[in-house]
Amino acid sequence: MEPDNQRALLPFLQRYRAECGKTVWCYSGYTWEQLTGDSRGRCEVTDEILREIDILVDGPFVEALHDITLRFRGSSNQRIIDVKQSLATGTVVLWADKPLYSSHRM
Repeated sequence: MEPDNQRALLPFLQRYRAECGKTVWCYSGYTWEQLTGDSRGRCEVTDEILREIDILVDGPFVEALHDITLRFRGSSNQRIIDVKQSLATGTVVLWADKPLYSSHRM
């Protein structure tokens, strides 16, 4: 999510979304607050990039907080954010991890 990368990434994300329709995850290194506030992580296309992303794993990987028991993130400081819901509500909405398998029987 470096600003120079965002400018090149936006057309790719738009094309990927249009052609594949898959869920888009992004591991940013920046926090949600840095991406949505006034920081060096933002540029003129950041808001468009965020609209193309479904799930954001925010924050940098911190070796001292590394935890192999965490799903989809490497360190406990990182959050898994539902971007669509967060944009809609104006507040951080954490992704609700759904179980891979149903526990009920038919």
